[in-house]
Amino acid sequence: MVMIGVTGGIGSGKSTVCSLFEKKNVPVFYADAVAREITEGPARQEIVSVFGKEILDTHGALDRKSLAGIVFHDAGKLDQLNAIVHPRVFDAFQEWRNSLPASTTYALAEAALMFESGMFQSMDYVLAVMADEAVRIERTMQRDGSDETAVRARLQNQLSTEELLELSDFQLQNNGSLSDLAGKVSFFAVLFSTLTPPPEQS
Repeated sequence: MVMIGVTGGIGSGKSTVCSLFEKKNVPVFYADAVAREITEGPARQEIVSVFGKEILDTHGALDRKSLAGIVFHDAGKLDQLNAIVHPRVFDAFQEWRNSLPASTTYALAEAALMFESGMFQSMDYVLAVMADEAVRIERTMQRDGSDETAVRARLQNQLSTEELLELSDFQLQNNGSLSDLAGKVSFFAVLFSTLTPPPEQS
């Protein structure tokens, strides 16, 4: 089985890409969604002990916007949060991977921090979903109800387009319509079905 990582900056459309693969019956592990579950579940108490009760809302639930406001303006705090969450996400990924049928040709793992977290080391190949910065900002503002300043702060904590181009094996440009994207996903679906794991590096 070939394991393909899918990554890309905020607003690039990587989750939409993965959902289109799922429609083709390709298994997908959504690392970012699992991370959200972990922060609100197993890791919640540890996060509160590190960041304080001010990240809880009036009902005692984790206020994700408050937490994001802290970590996306402080690289040290972001590292602290990642050190709590990433190992748990990786364990969940390994459990998911081991549960896949032996007949699986290839599977995908979607993660915004594919390279930063080290998760890429468990991938055979990485597909980077790319989009122009202006497009990404507009999509994120519409999706999250954020203002441009907040989105740009998050962009600054992510790899640049140039870095993604250098690190990834494949790139998918996603500036167009959903139908255009679906056509590109169909192309990659055929391509990925022909891949074999790369030879081990000595």
